Amino acid sequence: MNLISEKLETLVEVADLGQICSKYKAITALFPYAVWQERYGQHKMLNAFLRAVAAPKRHGFMWKRIRPFVTMLLNKESHASLKQAVILASPHLRWRDFQNSGELIQSLGVAASAIPYTEEVCVSVVDTLLQIASNDFLRSSVSSDMWSWLNKRPNLPPVCWGRRLASRQNVVRAVRRLKDVETLKSFLLLVWSEWDGLYSEGLEEMDFSIQEDLSEIEMWRHREDLLGHLDHVLEQSDLGLEHLGQHEPGIDEGDIRQRKDQYGTLREVLLEVDMEATETLIREPLRLTTIFRLLIPTDRHKVPLDVFMCNSSPVSIAACSGHPPPINGLVYPSIGDLPYS
Repeated sequence: MNLISEKLETLVEVADLGQICSKYKAITALFPYAVWQERYGQHKMLNAFLRAVAAPKRHGFMWKRIRPFVTMLLNKESHASLKQAVILASPHLRWRDFQNSGELIQSLGVAASAIPYTEEVCVSVVDTLLQIASNDFLRSSVSSDMWSWLNKRPNLPPVCWGRRLASRQNVVRAVRRLKDVETLKSFLLLVWSEWDGLYSEGLEEMDFSIQEDLSEIEMWRHREDLLGHLDHVLEQSDLGLEHLGQHEPGIDEGDIRQRKDQYGTLREVLLEVDMEATETLIREPLRLTTIFRLLIPTDRHKVPLDVFMCNSSPVSIAACSGHPPPINGLVYPSIGDLPYS
């Protein structure tokens, strides 16, 4: 098996992608052996296998006939190392051919939560999740627990089929239907990248989402994070063809201009929404102050400006049962002494 792993390493190192692609069935057939070696601490074979299936940068490189073996490895009784091997390989499976795979997808989600967390595992889970979500027949099998992996925000590689497919309108709408602004923000932060352009309908849906889901005053922190990320994407795009062509040989200047236009448009929408929210925040105290003033009856009991008020001298008051005491020699009659007419 060491000779086989060395052969795979050689194919990758010399970038013989033609041979790798032509032998995809044979390479896929090596996966069970690589997994069992991994189980007993022999990592070389699995590492060589994962490098080989990733090298062609082809969507769904592995042969679909591997599905029964994958299903077996994701069984809840399987060892954690076996489940981890499947998860690391999962971005290279042909999920588009795995129709009626709801149970398999749910098993993948359970397995991902059961194994030790690593950045490598998280990248594979998120990549696979986004690929599955882009398929109309598989998307409904994605549980809320799987969607929550987006909030871990791993650093996805330059070539990532999940990110590339996730800018489709149906995926953006699926994320919006979760009604979770944190997950929505995480999704946008993952999908917006200098390494990928956006589908036009997905771009429109993102535009709507910014205006409808991120327009409230209290969403300012989310808008700030997204604006900062877009600035980074545009800065990286400005590095040009030499930089971006490292991982995408077929890219040209037109592709770069299109991406800059797309992300520039999203930035303008975010800035506009943020400005409107700021203006609303400024107007709100003024509106409340006006209402408060209207509620105060300022027009009643006005005191003339030429009237001065001062405290009066103290007056002693005494209660008595007969005639009141004389004041200045005058004696007041009691109520009984007054005539009726």
